[in-house]
Amino acid sequence: MNPLPFSFGNAVTHFTKTGGPAGFLWKFALAYAAMACLVQAVSVMLQWPVYEAYIQLFTGDGGFERYAEDMEDVSVASSLSGLLVMPLGILLWVMFEAANQRRYMRGDGFGLRIGADEGRLLIVGLIWIALFIGMYLGFAVTVAIPVAAGFLFAPDGVVLAILLGVVMMIGYMMFVLWLSARLSAAAALTVRDRQIRFFESWRVTRGKGWTIVGSWIVLGLIAMFVLILFYLLLAALGIGLLSAQLPGVMDGGASEDEIIGAIISPMFWLPMLAVVLAFTIAQSTLMHIFSGPAALAARTDPDWISAGMVGEFD
Repeated sequence: MNPLPFSFGNAVTHFTKTGGPAGFLWKFALAYAAMACLVQAVSVMLQWPVYEAYIQLFTGDGGFERYAEDMEDVSVASSLSGLLVMPLGILLWVMFEAANQRRYMRGDGFGLRIGADEGRLLIVGLIWIALFIGMYLGFAVTVAIPVAAGFLFAPDGVVLAILLGVVMMIGYMMFVLWLSARLSAAAALTVRDRQIRFFESWRVTRGKGWTIVGSWIVLGLIAMFVLILFYLLLAALGIGLLSAQLPGVMDGGASEDEIIGAIISPMFWLPMLAVVLAFTIAQSTLMHIFSGPAALAARTDPDWISAGMVGEFD
């Protein structure tokens, strides 16, 4: 049968109407959380000197001058180490985005592999990176115009320049959201047609761009709420665990070695890891949910429906 009509409500809740074998979402979320934590652990190991420098800054051992010297010493090596993790991050995204879109477009159960879908999505991802670079350049121009106006008309035109900057920033952000929404169906179309489809998304999302933006804003507010709760919980838990092991830590009564010893103890990192894992599960769940509006746009493509290509929703 044909998919549900494209609407704001259906876009926001499309992740609940994908059809296919049950249990996809929790399998997707747990697998992504586990693998993301593994990649992050590798990143921390490779860039541990940077984390040590942060610890020295917050413990006050040597102050900011020592922190700056340490960061200068380790910055290049740590940056190179960080580049080694990048391919793992890209591979992680490609594998899970393919599983994500196969669920939406084909009603598949959860499964990870490296195949043709993943290869095509890698190209789609590279095109997105190029577009993001262009968006950042556009952002720089958007900032530069009111700044230049402020210098040109100072001091009388400072208020006008600030107002101009606010209007331009809001306008540019809405333009970026709309442009991203119009191209957001690229991954879904690529998996659907088993060919690289990027700019075809412009046709598929015609008349649906602002609905997709609205659904993203609603889902983004939910994600922001989850993020704030996570950071508050993580901060409170971290302070509580350190204070339990080192009662004088908040008053500067603990040395750097004592703090490092407390942080690497299971009493500290096991509860912290549990909270991080829970957040990563929530984050990966939202990753799948956020893809729903664009996937529904691809499913309701009139050309695809008229060609009789729509499959059954189980």
